[in-house]
Amino acid sequence: MNNNNMTTEEFWDKYINEDILEIFDLTCDFFSNELPQEFTDDYDVGEVILETRGHQETAKNFDNVLKFTEIIRRKQPRLYQENFQYFDDFLVDYYYFHQENEKVKPAFVNFRHNPLEDYDEFLSAFNILLFYQYSELLEQVIYENFKGICNSENLIGGAEFDLAECLVNILLQDAYEKDKGDFDQVGYKVKLSEFDLEPNEEGISAAEQGIFKPQLGAEEIKGYFVRHRKNCNGMVKGYFQRYMYERGFEFYLSSRIWNKMLDFCEGKSKSKTQKPDSFFQIGTAAFEKYLAGLSGSMFVDNRSEMMAILWGSVYVFEFLHKFDIITQATFNNFIEVSRKLKGKVIGQLLPDLWNSNFVHCWEKPDCVSEAEFIEEGNIFRKSSSLKYEEFDVMKGKISEELDKIGELADFIIEGGKEEKAPDLPVLDDLFNSPNREFEDYEPDEVVYEPIRTEPKVGRNDPCPCGSGKKYKKCCGKN
Repeated sequence: MNNNNMTTEEFWDKYINEDILEIFDLTCDFFSNELPQEFTDDYDVGEVILETRGHQETAKNFDNVLKFTEIIRRKQPRLYQENFQYFDDFLVDYYYFHQENEKVKPAFVNFRHNPLEDYDEFLSAFNILLFYQYSELLEQVIYENFKGICNSENLIGGAEFDLAECLVNILLQDAYEKDKGDFDQVGYKVKLSEFDLEPNEEGISAAEQGIFKPQLGAEEIKGYFVRHRKNCNGMVKGYFQRYMYERGFEFYLSSRIWNKMLDFCEGKSKSKTQKPDSFFQIGTAAFEKYLAGLSGSMFVDNRSEMMAILWGSVYVFEFLHKFDIITQATFNNFIEVSRKLKGKVIGQLLPDLWNSNFVHCWEKPDCVSEAEFIEEGNIFRKSSSLKYEEFDVMKGKISEELDKIGELADFIIEGGKEEKAPDLPVLDDLFNSPNREFEDYEPDEVVYEPIRTEPKVGRNDPCPCGSGKKYKKCCGKN
C-alpha cells in the first residue's frame, strides 16, 4: 500500500477506467514508492509506465514526461532499465531541440552501453546524433560498439551499415583535415583494418580523386559521368563533401544525404549512359514515393531520416547547379518539387516537426530566402507546443509565420487540409494528381511501408494487424 492508502486494485481500476492524463499525479505518487509485490506479479507494470509517458508526450506535456521519467529512473531503476529506450529516445530529441547539449550524452548512455537491447531504437537515436552532428559522441559510440554489432548473432547481416558508413567518413575527414593536399592511403587502410573493414579500392580511388585532388571542370565531369557514372558519382560525392565541409557539414552527414539521393536517382534511371541533366531530373511522384519508403512504418519511426533527406536534397542540387553539372531548368524543376513536398510534410506533420529541427541547425541553402528559412524555423519550434488538433486550428497558431513565409505557405495549407488515409503513406495524394509524372513511377517497384503519422501503437491498443487482440498480446510480444 502506498502513501495515499490506495490499494493495487484501486489504482488499476482508475488506470483502466479513468483518463490517464487526469490521474497523472496519482500515478506519480504510486510509482514514487516501493511497488507492492502483487502489482509487479499480477499486473502489466510496463504497460502503465509506457502508456503514462506516451500520453503525456502526445498531449505535449513535456514537463510531465521529464518528471515521470525522473521518478521511474530514481525510484524504479529496474523498470527503467527494462524500458529505457522509450524514455531516452524522447530525452535525446528533447535536449537537442532545446539546445541543452550537455544533457544529450547522459541521455544517450543506455543506448551507448546497450545498443542491442533494441537496435531499431538505437539506430533512430543514433541518427538524431548524426543529423545534429554530435561528432564526439558518435565516434565514441561507433568505436565502442561497432565490432559487437558486426558480430552479433541477433541482428541480420548488414545491420551495421549505417555505423560503417559514418565511420568511413569520419576517417576520411580526419585524413582531409590532416593534409588536404595528399591522401595517405596506407594509413587509411590500416585504420579500416582495425575495425575489420575491407578496403574498397574503387571507392578509395574515387574518394582520393574527389576529396584530395583539384576539382575537374564541368564539361570534363559531364563527359566522365556518361562514360563511367559509378566512378564519377564517387568522385563528385567527394567534391560535394568538400563543398559542404566549408558550410559546416561533417563528411558523414553530407555523405548520408548524397548517398540517399544517389540511391533514388539510380533507382529511377532507365539507362547507364545518361547525361547528368537526365540522371538528376526529379519527378514529384517518384521522389514522394521514395521519401515515403524512408520514413519507416507503424512499428519503426524513421521520419527523421525522411526529413533530413528532403531538406538535405536542396544542398545537393544547389551544388550541382553552382558547378554547372546540371542546367538551370533542371535545378528550377527540383526546387519546385522540393518546395511542394516540404510544404506537404510541414502541413501533414505539423505537431511533430520539432523532432526534426536539426534542419534549422544547418547553414541556410543559398537558394532559400532568408524569410522562408527563418519563418519555417519558427514553425518547427512552435510545433513543440501544438496539440494534435484539426489543421485549421493549428493553422491559426502559425498564421503570422504563414503570412511571411512566401510561396511555401500555399503548399503547407494544401498539405494540412488533405485527408490522410490510415493505411496509406502521408505523401500519397500527389500519386493521384492530374499532373503526376507517370514516367517516374513504377507500380511494380518495391512496395514501401506507410509513414507513421501518429504516436506508436500503445501496448493496450488493438493490434493494427487486425487480429482483434491487444497489441501487447499480439505483434507487440516481439
